[in-house]
Amino acid sequence: MSELLSLPPALLWSLVSVLVACMIMAVMWERVKWWAMNTWYSFPVIGRIARASVSDNKLCSDYKRFIRVRSRHDYDEKVTYLSKAGDTGRRGTPLLIWLLTIALVFVEAMGFSYVLAGYTIPGASENTQQIGALGIAFIVSVLLVGLTHFAGEELYINGKIRMARRSWVDKGRTGDLFTGDMTLKKDQSLDDDQPYYTQLVNRNKHGAQASYWITMATVVFVLVVAIGSTYVRGKVLDKQLHNDVSATPALQLGTSTPALNLDALVLPADDQAQVNAAHDKVVEDGKHIDEVAGWGTFIVLAFIFVFLQILGVLFGYKWGFAGAESKLAFKAIGSGRYSSYEDVRDYYREIADVAQAKLEGLQNSRRNSSSRSGTSADRGEVLTFAQFMEQERDKDSRDRENEAMHEGRRQGAQRSPATQGQSLRPPVAAPAPVSVSTPKQVQPETADDELARLEQEVARRKQAQLEAQQRAAEEAATRAAAPETEEEELARLEKNLEAKRTQAKIEAMKRELQALETGNNP
Repeated sequence: MSELLSLPPALLWSLVSVLVACMIMAVMWERVKWWAMNTWYSFPVIGRIARASVSDNKLCSDYKRFIRVRSRHDYDEKVTYLSKAGDTGRRGTPLLIWLLTIALVFVEAMGFSYVLAGYTIPGASENTQQIGALGIAFIVSVLLVGLTHFAGEELYINGKIRMARRSWVDKGRTGDLFTGDMTLKKDQSLDDDQPYYTQLVNRNKHGAQASYWITMATVVFVLVVAIGSTYVRGKVLDKQLHNDVSATPALQLGTSTPALNLDALVLPADDQAQVNAAHDKVVEDGKHIDEVAGWGTFIVLAFIFVFLQILGVLFGYKWGFAGAESKLAFKAIGSGRYSSYEDVRDYYREIADVAQAKLEGLQNSRRNSSSRSGTSADRGEVLTFAQFMEQERDKDSRDRENEAMHEGRRQGAQRSPATQGQSLRPPVAAPAPVSVSTPKQVQPETADDELARLEQEVARRKQAQLEAQQRAAEEAATRAAAPETEEEELARLEKNLEAKRTQAKIEAMKRELQALETGNNP
């Protein structure tokens, strides 16, 4: 460490600044991307707006990536995902915790990296060994920080799985614990009929099976590093003490010193042996004291190292998410900076305003370029960013409707036709093949069956209309308490249109039912 601190100040601070900048960019990557995109679009002469090198849709698509919540329904879906995944109130690891963990582990790794460098690069120069020590410390630090963080996250995820499995066992193992992955693209109400532990497992990263591979690998790696580094330190200490003892000459009274000339003094052999024995005992006692103190220090350092890794595991356990897409949902609703949909909407409106300004600049640049070249610019309808987002919302709404329709068809195909017939009418004989030449042919569905089916369909649609009216009444009460936004007005109009379509279908079904009743009762 002293060699590292002895580097030129400019080089040392440059190294520290680069490491800190890399860490900040990794944590604040979304803001860095936002700044880079705005700069690239607005840069003079060579920017995309200045060169008019992109289309309006391309610009809107680039800015749409930063708007992850497009309506209140979308916001509620992401909040519901976090709630069902058990990640409500959780957040990612703060930047300060990352910096603290890396600094602690790096300092500890530097302590034994110098010892290991001498044996990793035998015969190398002092400068080469210093560089090797830095490399070893960096590698060990990266491995330890990553393993301990992911081990803590794995323990948190497995804790959620154990809780869900324990609740499932307490309920008598009723139903399946895991019914399928629930991603953010799916309607979060699809598993509302499932118990809470099934909802949690459906969104968990590991599903219904707990895994401890990362935790076991972390424990093995930490123990190997702690025991191995302590052992090597001890052997280096033994070597140093051995060299010190070997370099200590035996005490001879017949030698002379500048201060005292004892050349003429010669002790008897027995006395000289006693003096040498006393000197050897002093040397051995000093060696033993240094050895005990050194090993005690190394053991304390090993305990500090192990507890630092436990601290890293606790950090990973405290911060992070168990849901497979909880991190995306958390980012979409503002990464914990906002507490309501109104706050998130205001934030995304600022992005929309910037996008609209860039779009207008691009359109003006295209018109100016056409004027300079003498060509006529397209005078068609000018696209706005709000119109683009409205089109995207319509696409999302159609996608959700298609997904719900396909899911309903899939579930309907799984139901047995015989079971449906038994629930409506008594069992009837299997229909014979349709023949044009036979006047008394058996139809696949009798008039009574069709009448019963239509009655059920009319009842179902009436119930749906009643629920739609109740929701409309609730929304009207909500709008009376708070001003209606553009998104809410659009949603209300879509619901009214759907209600009118449902009413029209019900009326058509009624007329068809009356026609059938008239045909059966002449």
